[in-house]
Amino acid sequence: MHKNRIILVITLILAVLAIFLVYTQSNKTLNPKVSEFAVQDTASITKIFMSDKSDQSVLLERKPNGSWTLNKKYGALQENIETILQTLANLEVREPVAKAAHDNILKVMAVKSVKVEIYQHKYRISLGDLKLFPHEKCTKTFYIGDATMDNEGTFALMEGADSPVVIYMPGLRGFVATRFSTLETDWRVHTVFNKKLPEIKQIKVEFIDQPQESYIVVNQNNERLSLIRLADNMEIPIYDTVKLVNFVNAFRNIRYEALMNDMEPQRKDSIMNSAPKHIITLECKDGTKQSIRTFVRLLPEPETDPFDGSLVTYDRDRMFALVDNKDFVIVQFFVFDKILLPLSSFTKKSI
Repeated sequence: MHKNRIILVITLILAVLAIFLVYTQSNKTLNPKVSEFAVQDTASITKIFMSDKSDQSVLLERKPNGSWTLNKKYGALQENIETILQTLANLEVREPVAKAAHDNILKVMAVKSVKVEIYQHKYRISLGDLKLFPHEKCTKTFYIGDATMDNEGTFALMEGADSPVVIYMPGLRGFVATRFSTLETDWRVHTVFNKKLPEIKQIKVEFIDQPQESYIVVNQNNERLSLIRLADNMEIPIYDTVKLVNFVNAFRNIRYEALMNDMEPQRKDSIMNSAPKHIITLECKDGTKQSIRTFVRLLPEPETDPFDGSLVTYDRDRMFALVDNKDFVIVQFFVFDKILLPLSSFTKKSI
């Protein structure tokens, strides 16, 4: 009888201890289904798809060479790709959403959130070094909501979970919601020209106000360059070879500053229907062509030049441009001056 009592007491103590441990652990940790937002192995990510409640979406896909594409038609901006991969690798849950705010947060996320799908390269059989049957798999799906009141966290909900949480990225002052953008313009690479000399057949540069400064540069089998004056189609026999080679090499990396396709249509049409300042046409050996037309960017109000006191009506740092008759952009003279050299700059002797 005494022995049975001892066993009963021990059993009760162990039961109480087990209940205590379960209770304390449940208050210290979150259900993995709720909390595992991070993707440690970002090198295995093959695709990121994001969509919002306004039917805007972006599809980012990794190519075999390591570069990324956007919506199967554009190159993706590498800096932003690196940012989102870094974010995915370091996401942590700060806390569960308070019970008092739980229902309200879910209602807000139901009408305003970004759905994120992560696809990774996986193996159907993975035993140590033995990896067989590779395939692409959607490994995570979650929803990103708005920032918290303190702007240090972001509401998020893992698909299949009932409770939202607050996520953050250690070391980041601010919230991560803006990094999950569904705007195509936030992910597009800003490249206008990205061609190397062996790819180029010829480059035509037209100065609309100064036709005598217009010319064509022809790649003669990668052995030499021909410089032809457009005004009379005469080949220039003597020119600054180094300067002309540097001019052609500049086409390896020419970018615009900002995409302006969303500009008010009436204003954009007015600019594009005005006379361009320059027209650059690059023809590749594979038969493809790229072109850009530049336009003066008028200032909201005329300014006085501090050096000579003259009245300045246009922006001397930037101009508008139409790329391949599709994209309306802003470009910087600092970048484009390298490929807007007049003919005389190649033919004048250095002093």
